[in-house]
Amino acid sequence: MATSSLAFLDQTPAFGGGSDRLSQEIFSILESNFLFGAPPPEGPGYYSVGRVRVLSIDGGGDGGALAAAALVRLERQLKELSGNPDARVADYFDLAAGSGAGGFLAAALFACRMPAEAARDVVAKNPKVFSGRRGRGGLFWRPESVFKKVFGDLTVRDAAKPLLIPCYDMATAAPFVFSRADAVEAEAFDFPLWQVCAAACGVGPTEVASLDGRTRLRAAATTGGGGGAVANPTAVAVTHVLHNKREFPFAAGAGDLVVLSLGGNNAAAAAARTSSSSLLRIAGACQADMVDQAVSMAFGESRATNYIRIQGNGIAAGAATAEAAMTERSVESVLFRGKKLMAQTNGERLDGVAEQLVREHHRRMESKTPVVLIKPSATPRTSSSSASTLITVSTNASSESP
Repeated sequence: MATSSLAFLDQTPAFGGGSDRLSQEIFSILESNFLFGAPPPEGPGYYSVGRVRVLSIDGGGDGGALAAAALVRLERQLKELSGNPDARVADYFDLAAGSGAGGFLAAALFACRMPAEAARDVVAKNPKVFSGRRGRGGLFWRPESVFKKVFGDLTVRDAAKPLLIPCYDMATAAPFVFSRADAVEAEAFDFPLWQVCAAACGVGPTEVASLDGRTRLRAAATTGGGGGAVANPTAVAVTHVLHNKREFPFAAGAGDLVVLSLGGNNAAAAAARTSSSSLLRIAGACQADMVDQAVSMAFGESRATNYIRIQGNGIAAGAATAEAAMTERSVESVLFRGKKLMAQTNGERLDGVAEQLVREHHRRMESKTPVVLIKPSATPRTSSSSASTLITVSTNASSESP
């Protein structure tokens, strides 16, 4: 049976301390699932039906500006390569995970099927909201109204495909993952999307309640919009796919995945070091880098094609802007091996991802074997659903994509 995305966080800490505990949890789950396990089978006797396409979006110290710019470029390239002017980023991924501002971007793309440019404009027009700064916005300024306007009455289960938004629960002092897979199974895990995204960005209500009121938490982002306890949601997304055999039956290891991880702009984070929340922002950035390096090591030699990390590094002139970061040469970080400057820019690597996604999309249209089996959410809601239901049961393929 597949386990819930919450299983990622259901670990007994080996030692105290919030950051140390989370670090231990991340490395434990990576190690036990695929980090140091046997490599995926290869050779003439091995046949993969296709790769699960995962999109991971950090909150970032720049309030999601770089991630939004990257999504705009990716969507433009997908339209050009596919010849479809109505192509959307969500059409070419099987799962999205986002923290902080990245949670909003993931939800907007997957639940509203919002064009990337429209999502970018929302982020650009509300920098205080997506950087987690309440600040002064006038007597009647309400930061959560941004999320209400975008999502309306949509809930987590209304996402067309698997959606994961990790945050931090102040009541239990532990991470929590809002998951479509859980929401489809029980109203006790279905939450209004506007509340989820507002809380993930640190500007939401003090308490977030499920539709049936049985699950309540004080969700918060503790790093000023950087994603709270899980600054880089890639590990959460990968673990969810590898555990969820009902929806992703053929995903056995890193070789069966293609992951695009969008980070923040470190140059923007560096510029904010004089603020009172600078230490928290730096801690969040360090944790995001730690996850990036661990996942990169897990993918091994296939990380060049199967794991693509886009992040601003502040090494190019004018790199403080998201658009300029697209012209930066990428920096590859490998655990225990250091960093090296890559030949391609962030923009060029994004173009390469678009080519991969379009090829996989066309391959699926010609294949009779579905790579994913997403349970549809168009099922009657019932308050009798058990709050302890933590598994995803899927029997047919989603009609949203091949």
